[in-house]
Amino acid sequence: MAQNAPASQDFVISRTPARGAAKGSPGYGLWRFDPEADEILAPMPLSSGATFDPTHSLVPIGRYLLEWGPLMLQPYQPCFPYRLFEFDPQSDDPLNSTALQHGLWTKTKFWQYRPDFGNPEGAHEGYDSGDELLLVPLGGFMLNVIPTEGRGTFQLWNFDPSPLKPGCADPLPAPYTPQGSFDSIQFGHELIPMGNYVLDRVPETGEYWVWSFDPQSVMPLGQPAIQRGRWSDIDASHSLATIGDLVLDWTPADGTYRLWRFDPRSANPLTGPLRQGTLPEALRTGVELTGIQSLRAIDPARAEMPGTIDFMRSKIKHVVYLMLENRSFDHVCGWLYGKGETGIHFVGDDRPFDGVEEGMFNLDPGMPGKDGKPTPVFVKKYKDGELSDDWDLDFLPEDPYHDKSDVLRQLFYANRDGYAQRAVPDMGGFVWNNGVHEVMWTYTPEQLPVLNGLAKGFGVSDAWFSAMPGATDPNRAMAFTGSALGQLNNFQNGTQYTYWPLSPHRQSMWKVLWSNGFTDWKIYNSVEWMNFVHTYHLYLQGQIPSVDAAIAQNQSSFIEGIEQFKKDARAGRLPAFSMLEPAWIATSGTSSYHPGADLVPGEVALNEIYDSLRAGPAWNETLFVVTFDEHGGIFDHAKPPYAANPWPNDVNDGFRYDIMGVRVPTIVVSPWIKEKTVFRSPKDVAYDGTSFAATLLRWFGIPESRWCMGDRIVQAPTFEGVLQCASPRDESPTLKPPYDRTFPREGKSGRRERLHDLHRLMAPRAVTALAAGKLGPDEINRISEQILADATDLKSLHAMIDALAKRLG
Repeated sequence: MAQNAPASQDFVISRTPARGAAKGSPGYGLWRFDPEADEILAPMPLSSGATFDPTHSLVPIGRYLLEWGPLMLQPYQPCFPYRLFEFDPQSDDPLNSTALQHGLWTKTKFWQYRPDFGNPEGAHEGYDSGDELLLVPLGGFMLNVIPTEGRGTFQLWNFDPSPLKPGCADPLPAPYTPQGSFDSIQFGHELIPMGNYVLDRVPETGEYWVWSFDPQSVMPLGQPAIQRGRWSDIDASHSLATIGDLVLDWTPADGTYRLWRFDPRSANPLTGPLRQGTLPEALRTGVELTGIQSLRAIDPARAEMPGTIDFMRSKIKHVVYLMLENRSFDHVCGWLYGKGETGIHFVGDDRPFDGVEEGMFNLDPGMPGKDGKPTPVFVKKYKDGELSDDWDLDFLPEDPYHDKSDVLRQLFYANRDGYAQRAVPDMGGFVWNNGVHEVMWTYTPEQLPVLNGLAKGFGVSDAWFSAMPGATDPNRAMAFTGSALGQLNNFQNGTQYTYWPLSPHRQSMWKVLWSNGFTDWKIYNSVEWMNFVHTYHLYLQGQIPSVDAAIAQNQSSFIEGIEQFKKDARAGRLPAFSMLEPAWIATSGTSSYHPGADLVPGEVALNEIYDSLRAGPAWNETLFVVTFDEHGGIFDHAKPPYAANPWPNDVNDGFRYDIMGVRVPTIVVSPWIKEKTVFRSPKDVAYDGTSFAATLLRWFGIPESRWCMGDRIVQAPTFEGVLQCASPRDESPTLKPPYDRTFPREGKSGRRERLHDLHRLMAPRAVTALAAGKLGPDEINRISEQILADATDLKSLHAMIDALAKRLG
């Protein structure tokens, strides 16, 4: 090991199970695992009284270890005793730490389906006669498998350690999926969790399969297998143990080992070997090995090196994340820097700022010129980039098209089969797809001084793309969960939205935090969307039962209003991670920057958040990230790159989620960031919507093997490199929001904010939510149509909906 290198934070527990334990056996050993050291396993000291019941099973899950004993007869029914505890490698008896949760599971909790079908009186290989509990940890879930000859019964369970309520809470409180049966997995198979995958082998034959773990699939080990084969050199005489993405393959009879790297895309998923040799004498016949990756400690040597994740972890104590709506980079930040401007601090690479130019254009085939050819429509500065009391910062006649099929048309104009051919996008179809020239118009820094002021005063990426060519919900899903959850377009309306949490979905970054013991987070929302907190409802509800229960009983502090955020920021009471939701629709204006609405309220709201943060005592320990979920159908010239399919079996109507969406602004604000910073990915892979979650989870110190959020997020570049100041800046810019006709510099405007398509979409939804169960469908439709016909502006629309709510009680 190199001198002064930090000690490995990966470990292996060795245990002699009951069938091989000698009388007086100490029970277990603890070894530090380091593939770079002279010996990959080094023993760690344990107390002389360190023992562990050899009849018990043990698996790591999240930040914890889950132990359970064999079936035992309790009053009235057989049960399994269990204990959940945190792994502390510094303890001299880490397997006997104080239990976070403990209790008894009844056998019927897991054997709940039916007696052996062909032999209701019982059979020696019957499903109901089994008594060995087999649990496989997979991210924030636990897979229960009951293998019999000819059938492999499974059920996926939600893991909830309930860290805020230690005692007797069940860490597997409820099944996440119904019981089912695998197509091929049965008795004789060994299932080895490998992050987002499961390596399935039959030791007796050497056969293996690689399965993608997908909690929202009908079969959580999703079909088809990623690959299958047969090893000629790994058979029943070999044992396998995993540590992260490494597999330790050893022969217990003589202690010889090989160390492999797991790569599900390789022809053989075990690549290498990276190392080979002989294990210590203590790790021979009869010993079982369990690999554990502990939370990553901050490396003191790198904690003072700007641009490293250790520097970010040592200096930043609060991360605040605001995701706005539907604007492209060229559209709102493209004029941030002029050609040849100096003094810019580039991070990642030093190519010139990639802004917009007035010579850029799309063709309008619906408007042929005198020569019969499509008319070029050039980029244009709205109102020459000026502010005035005579016009509004609102020029798009409607919300531009931005569903998946529309965005692919915008990306591939000259070659309509471009995506199918995996061609480079030409970015020529924005005018053609939308049919209006306004999608080529742009705002200047003078018109959006808060957004651009933060970008220039701190850092902005001009190479950050939305995660997929599509609309709000799948892009937010990509950012929060690592995938689009199998969707192509929005799912925020109607019954699909209302009942969304009732079906299983892939886990979000909040569940990853919770499973790893991190509870210091909040979602701050501005307004509800159809009576629900949008982010919680679509991306978190149903995943953490104890949080759901607290929210249902109004006893949760995990969801607060945006005004409370401002108070918490000024008082220094922010949690480690704050997620902010903008105002989607409100009488005071839309603060989400969504097209079709005046942008002054968004600028005002953003400035208030910024001022609250820098006025608080934790300003020097805070990182504020502002981004947009997607481009909203508006022009940008940067060509999105292709990317990893988030889940290997994801395909929907021929789309494999393997190309990024249109470029959007991402701005990072902190006194540790130099003024006029422009940052790009340090890797060949570009930044996209998954980069925030990847950075956040690394900032918390959670090993990648415990994320289980798909392949895209593991490959996503992180942006800790933007923190380049050796000490926090003393100054921060003071910004002044813009003004326009509706929101003038002084006094109140006589003009009221107009209705746009988002209001017309949501008004019937609001009426339906208010009248459900009280009025019939025909009456609900009549009232909705009448309200939309009578509404003259946003204020009158809200007044009529409020009146309906009061009338219906």
